[in-house]
Amino acid sequence: MFLKIDGLQIANLQKAVDGKTISIDIIANHLTEDTDGETVLKEAFSPEAVKSFLATGVIDFWHDSKNQNASKEERSAAIIGSPIAFRWENDKPVVTAQLTKSHKIVQDMLPHLEAGQPVYAASIGGSKMVLEATDSTGKAHRVIPKINWDHLAIAPANSVINREGGMNIKLLQKAKEIMCEFNDFDSFKQNSHIIGNEQELRKALLAPESPGEMYGAGQTSGGVVTKQSIEDDVVNLTLSDQDGLDLIDTFIGIKDKRIPLKKAEYLRHFARKNKKSFGRKSYGLIDKFFKNKKKGAI
Repeated sequence: MFLKIDGLQIANLQKAVDGKTISIDIIANHLTEDTDGETVLKEAFSPEAVKSFLATGVIDFWHDSKNQNASKEERSAAIIGSPIAFRWENDKPVVTAQLTKSHKIVQDMLPHLEAGQPVYAASIGGSKMVLEATDSTGKAHRVIPKINWDHLAIAPANSVINREGGMNIKLLQKAKEIMCEFNDFDSFKQNSHIIGNEQELRKALLAPESPGEMYGAGQTSGGVVTKQSIEDDVVNLTLSDQDGLDLIDTFIGIKDKRIPLKKAEYLRHFARKNKKSFGRKSYGLIDKFFKNKKKGAI
């Protein structure tokens, strides 16, 4: 799920569910030449192909759900989940999927996923159109401009034909918080191009903690924005004047890549600066805004 407000992007809003599934992000393909000498083109992930895959496709292990040498029972047992969303991230096709937590294969995978170990990768499955193209040097390449995508296989990374180093499959936490990603911090400076929702966001970040403070000398920015857990216990996130300055410096720091965006790294960054409290408060601001927006409180 994506929510965009001008230059701000909120991505991957994960609900807490009944614990029967786990959610993961999967890099489906790196759009680079694989060990078979073929390259899947970006256009292969057409809206039609993606729509069909999300509607009827499955997540399996090692393409075994399509293994014609296996029995029906074995092919069925290889299916470990289903796709629920698709997006482009850093010019790579990413599938969000839900896996059956009690499945034996998933149980075997879970310790590695929870530890954040990059031991798994993925491979798209289904029929494909393969064409031969020649580059400027005259060298021939096999490219895939079209796929009939019906499954996405997870396997040990060293067995996947199209892979790169790093995390190809990432466990998503069904946590109490909404993760926010900023894709363009210039939006905070470009005041001449503010749309309605961003204007409301700015107002919320600058609003006083209570109506009475609107007329007092001790007005505090961001006071109406609080962090609330799914159990409805409220934690106040009032910012001091210094916190407000630190928040502006944080925006610039993230834009300059001095401050990380991932939550754990973000909090560690401020903990090292003895600003642990500010780290927690600043990370929860936008989360509470959208909760209030949904409830009609803003």
